[in-house]
Amino acid sequence: MVLAEQGLFNILTFIKAPDFYSYNSTIFPANMNDTPKFPEAFLAGMKTLLGPEFDAFIQSLSSPSPTSIRLNPSKLITKFDAEEQVPWCANGRYLAERPSFTFDPLFQAGCYYVQEASSMFVEEAWKQINPDNQSVRVLDLCAAPGGKSTHLLSLISKDSLLVSNELIPNRNKILQQNIIKWGNANCIITQNKAEDFAKLGNYFDVILIDAPCSGEGLFRKDKDAIEEWSEKNVVMCSLRQKEILQNALECLRPGGYIIYSTCTYEPAENDGQIEQLPVDSCLLPGVTDIPGLVRTKYGVQFFPHKIKGEGFYLVVIQKPGGEGQISNRKQLTENRKPETENQKLLQAPEEFYEFKKNDLVFAIPALMQTDFAILEKNLYIRNAGIFMGTTKGKDFLPSHDVALSNEINTSLPSIELDYDQAIVYLRGESIKTVTSIRGWCLVKYQNRNLGWIKVMDGRTNNYFPKDWRILKK
Repeated sequence: MVLAEQGLFNILTFIKAPDFYSYNSTIFPANMNDTPKFPEAFLAGMKTLLGPEFDAFIQSLSSPSPTSIRLNPSKLITKFDAEEQVPWCANGRYLAERPSFTFDPLFQAGCYYVQEASSMFVEEAWKQINPDNQSVRVLDLCAAPGGKSTHLLSLISKDSLLVSNELIPNRNKILQQNIIKWGNANCIITQNKAEDFAKLGNYFDVILIDAPCSGEGLFRKDKDAIEEWSEKNVVMCSLRQKEILQNALECLRPGGYIIYSTCTYEPAENDGQIEQLPVDSCLLPGVTDIPGLVRTKYGVQFFPHKIKGEGFYLVVIQKPGGEGQISNRKQLTENRKPETENQKLLQAPEEFYEFKKNDLVFAIPALMQTDFAILEKNLYIRNAGIFMGTTKGKDFLPSHDVALSNEINTSLPSIELDYDQAIVYLRGESIKTVTSIRGWCLVKYQNRNLGWIKVMDGRTNNYFPKDWRILKK
């Protein structure tokens, strides 16, 4: 196991008023700050797809993109209690204005995740395919930056397993950071190709595929997506999606479910992918009461002119051959290794066993023991359970991961910081504090862990990770 550190539309017919241009009798502002110029092929495709709703759709792309977050139910805060709830996500919130998340210590502590509201619809799919929240093995196949993985960790039972996978190394690093912030231990982070999972056979109960796509649903919030769009890219994405889906079916148990999503409107990347699969589609019958949600042949589509969110597509499909029920995952806990001194950092050390890789120490949930052994043998693992820290001779350096874990011992020494002190800490600078504590100590903001310091006579060492530090002034 190794553990460490994705042609502008220039055919415009200008009319007399210099501040506007027209396309097929539809008039838009010419100011690039109001409405970007979209590729001609994209406009033609959307006009065919939407018909009389095309004008409203285009106009919606010049409106501000909604700001939304999703709260961490294991680190609940009251800061956003007055904000509007996202209809399809219990912990989703729309914010009236976009704050500076970087300078919010509660964001750095993993109390919430900044996520586009439409993509939170994964929660509705999860509730319908596993209403009793039985113990399952789940794979998030294209997981970075971690929005849907952290969402799944909030939805699955504690005795379930999430394998969160991202192939691209720098994106995998971001994925690790976001999952560490979220604090759940029942997760294994891997860095593998989709075909690497096929050799596991009928292993997973549920697979989430937020597929690489042409990105049309992000045009309003990401202008680079417009520059990168092309008809050729749509074709390339659809071929890649087909390959990912075929490999996913190989490691999905009969009767298991795939939650497939994209952030595009392209039929070839959405319903077109489902059309060619030997699967049963699940039409999510309970979502008909969500205003603005559009049914497609197989799934559901979000449009920004009809719903408070960006473009998004989701479908649930079921692999034939099963009984249509999620089967309880076996919970094998034999041969658990004995408790060690390091595990006293945990609130319930008896629920974990220790795994060492060179000088790195991990606490693996006992319920994951069998799964971990299988996955370690077959996949490239980047992180698993809780990274506890590093042994340095006779010394042990506790990790930032365990500081943010939901499993940390709540009786460990700690110091509460005010806002200014918290920002100094998050910059990696030495904080000034008066305390009788000596040695390793947690620092908190509004009773939420931010990380470690080591207090010695005359100085305090800051152990906030160097590559996580706030650099902006």
